[in-house]
Amino acid sequence: MRFITILLLCLLLPPAALLASVQPGTAETDTLSEDKEALRAAAFDCLNRNRLDRARSYARQLFRLAERTDDRRFSLLYGHLILGLAGIETAPGTETYTHLETARALAERFQDHEALMRVLNAFGNYSMFANDDVYSAISYYFQALDEAKRVDNRRLYAMILSNISGGYFMREDPSGLKYAEEAVRIAQEIKEPIPLFYATFNSAFYYLAAGDLPHARIAIEALEQMHAAQGFGMKADIFLLKAQYHEKLGETGKAYEYYARAMESFSGASASTITMIYLKYAALLRADHHADAATRVLEYALRHIEESGVPIHKAQLLKELALSYREAGQTGQALDCALEYMDHQNRLFDEVRERAMQEARIKHDIYSREQRISEQQVVILDNRYKIAVLSGTLAAVVLALGLTYFFYRKKNRLYRAIVSQNHEYMQHEQMLLTQIEQLRQTGHPAPVPADKLQDLMNRFTVQMLENKLFTDPSLTIAAVAERLDTNRTYLSKAINDITGKSFSQLLSEYRIRQAIAEISDPKADKPLKQIATDVGFNSLSTFYNTFQASTGMTPARYRSQLKGR
Repeated sequence: MRFITILLLCLLLPPAALLASVQPGTAETDTLSEDKEALRAAAFDCLNRNRLDRARSYARQLFRLAERTDDRRFSLLYGHLILGLAGIETAPGTETYTHLETARALAERFQDHEALMRVLNAFGNYSMFANDDVYSAISYYFQALDEAKRVDNRRLYAMILSNISGGYFMREDPSGLKYAEEAVRIAQEIKEPIPLFYATFNSAFYYLAAGDLPHARIAIEALEQMHAAQGFGMKADIFLLKAQYHEKLGETGKAYEYYARAMESFSGASASTITMIYLKYAALLRADHHADAATRVLEYALRHIEESGVPIHKAQLLKELALSYREAGQTGQALDCALEYMDHQNRLFDEVRERAMQEARIKHDIYSREQRISEQQVVILDNRYKIAVLSGTLAAVVLALGLTYFFYRKKNRLYRAIVSQNHEYMQHEQMLLTQIEQLRQTGHPAPVPADKLQDLMNRFTVQMLENKLFTDPSLTIAAVAERLDTNRTYLSKAINDITGKSFSQLLSEYRIRQAIAEISDPKADKPLKQIATDVGFNSLSTFYNTFQASTGMTPARYRSQLKGR
């Protein structure tokens, strides 16, 4: 429908360019010919006003400007884009696609994300109207939306959201309403009339399709106000909305009146809008038991599609025509039309494959040409510049390798130091256990510290080292306190005051120390999962995380460092 067409063209215009009523004429051609920005704005204004020949003229001036200034970055890119847009609903063939694909190649080559966003949006338009391929169109719109996010342009973002909602509507998917409403919300926030108008337009179609007449009426009234205040076009489209609104209310006479007014406004309507008006008008005629009149309208609509070369809605027309023929009692024509509908659907599938092959060839030709141009430019570069670049690259590589080796050696030494320290700690711990055992065997009690907290901590340490209480995965501080004839609060205070750690932290340390001892035993060579279970961990992942936090390396890395000592 026209609401998508105009929206896609407006997406390419800055707000001022669309609303400032630029009226390009022959007198200003020479003035504009040296100003690439003015040429672009004037061309897009002509596209918006459906003055396609004038838009093509400005595109050719951009090409001539590119020849004089060698400005491929802007003039050629927008020249091809404008010619592509001008051909979408008038000459939707290989030449139009080639212009759009050339614009995309230039935008990608120059890393111009805003231009690429506009090109992708134009491809969505091309897929929708030239190929009747809604799914490809929506895919292009989402790619354009990603580029709009990248350039952080909320106005363009809102417009593309509205385009997406239009694509969903074309495939009769009600989930597209959320994109239209989000576009309305953003446009209201940033006070941009253009995206607000078209997002509201899309919302109205969704409300009508869902039978939400109160919201549809509010949207249509808002559109009429904006149309009057801002001078937006699309009279035929607004009449189409009003006709459908009254049809939903059961006011058939009013609906016929607005369909008639919509057809009177065909001079300013797009080919796709004209087709849609015929389609909806014929559906009302059939529902109102005027099947013969509906068939004549639909036959005329099909001739209009053939003349315009814009195939969108053709499948719906054929389907509606088959129903109208049947209700008019023309069974043979109904059958022929149903067969043509199926044949049309099959042809669409075949055309998708053929078009993909043709478009691939066009892409190859364009990118090959761009590649040859790039190669010629590279040859022009001075050899000393290339040598300097190569030398700089080599120096950077050598430096990177040197730094990598340095940090590797530094990290490796750190790992070895950690392993050595842990080894020394285990030896010290073993000596302490030996001393405790000797004192016990000789009957000499260990000296009792004057500090009761220290005495409790010593007994706690003995329990941990001798009895290895920490290997119990369900061990609690209350259980240990009971074993030491004290309470959990006093034991917690002793641990915290003397070590500065909590019970759980200290428990993890004992487990990690025991795990290090197990890993350090080359004869046992236990699997790490078994070690984790033996030292009291409930899960292997907890063991790995705790071990790495304590030693700075994983258990597997620690074992490999030990083997390399």
